[in-house]
Amino acid sequence: MSLVKRKGKPDQSDQIQQTKNRLLKIIQTSGADPQKIILAGKYAMQAVRNPEMYQMALSFAVKNGILTQDQMPKESGIDYKLLANGITAGKLTEELIAEGKL
Repeated sequence: MSLVKRKGKPDQSDQIQQTKNRLLKIIQTSGADPQKIILAGKYAMQAVRNPEMYQMALSFAVKNGILTQDQMPKESGIDYKLLANGITAGKLTEELIAEGKL
């Protein structure tokens, strides 16, 4: 019955909800632009699909205050964990907007 109420979306785990709450707090306290977080997530997705986009994705994130220079990868090569985090942040930000929390 709860699936019908949520229009076919399953309930999210407590861990996902906690992550969304932390992200919401970060966005609210930092003044980050949610649309830029979403766009950075899309750049990260493109970098996973096309490694030539990796530097562009990193540059976009730094330019828009999503990453600081200190948070940039120190080793050469693609940091897939960083990209995954960016994709996740973008998707969760989209959900926060859809839920009316941003």
